[in-house]
Amino acid sequence: PVDISGFWDNRYMFRTTVDDFEPKPMPMTTEASDIYTGRVFGDDHVLRCQPAGLPRIFGSPYPVEVVDTGSHYLMVFLQDNTPRWVYMDGRDALPDQPLTSMGFSKGVWQDRTLIIQTTHLAAGWLDGSGYQMSGGDGTRIVERWTIADDGITIARTMTIYDDLYTAPLVRTRGSQRGNSNELLESPPCDPTIFYNEMMESGRLEDILSPR
Repeated sequence: PVDISGFWDNRYMFRTTVDDFEPKPMPMTTEASDIYTGRVFGDDHVLRCQPAGLPRIFGSPYPVEVVDTGSHYLMVFLQDNTPRWVYMDGRDALPDQPLTSMGFSKGVWQDRTLIIQTTHLAAGWLDGSGYQMSGGDGTRIVERWTIADDGITIARTMTIYDDLYTAPLVRTRGSQRGNSNELLESPPCDPTIFYNEMMESGRLEDILSPR
């Protein structure tokens, strides 16, 4: 019902993706609180150039290109050239669907709002602050992309349901139509700084050794 194909600039209504969830304070369970207080610099997988994935890439300021294939939307985020498939044909995840950083997403239109539900997410951090995400059966994400009547902007809301929190977590962002001639692609990820800091702090062996 709404054409969302093309480039979208996610710097519109941008907020830094660090501790930007509502409600405040974070409704952590005891387990989540213990994980959060015990976190250290090297625990952030993104610093090792692993995919940011959801929900972190939802808050990225880098553009996204949306391609409507009919059965699904292909969304290519220019942060680390990350692809995402949002299936619109009603299909469900496979019985042996693997857990990945972007998970399995299916969508449905309600008037001018695209509702996307994502499951089968790998465990990770919700943001750079170190809040943990359960992943697997313990995590479900619902996004609502409401397209303005003029088709120029999108109000995006993400709600995260996770067993580590006693209430849903909400993150809000916006997008506006972009110009492909003004695309801003993220620079290649370089983990050198991360490993240098680990070596200088004497924690390199902890990072390289399996836990």
